[in-house]
Amino acid sequence: MIRVLPDTNIIISSIFWKGKPYEVIRKGILGEYQLVISVELLDEVVDKLRNKFQFPEENIQELVDILMNHCQIIEVRSKFDVVRDKNDNKLVECAFDGKVDYIITGDSDLLDLKEFKGTKIIDAKEFLEDINKK
Repeated sequence: MIRVLPDTNIIISSIFWKGKPYEVIRKGILGEYQLVISVELLDEVVDKLRNKFQFPEENIQELVDILMNHCQIIEVRSKFDVVRDKNDNKLVECAFDGKVDYIITGDSDLLDLKEFKGTKIIDAKEFLEDINKK
């Protein structure tokens, strides 16, 4: 099964808007591919929802429950320093340890890499086009 790591902004966009990020998360939840996330990335989603968007706590907990039930949670052990924005290295680390096929992001620092150790780094639109070909 294809393994997919959505970044924080893809997850958050899927909550507020019904666009390509929403489709990426929806199809993963429906089991078309395996969603993968780390505890650190999940914590980042919660932090942004709580502090940036003032999302209600009960809705945050509901989202965490959904992600915990539908994502494989990866324990990240690897360390890499390959992304221009050092804060984004946690995504390639999770992808590597989680044996991920795709990182889905809109972040230009990550997209500039295009690929990391066999993991394709693409945006939501390109990913959806890619899997529809298969």
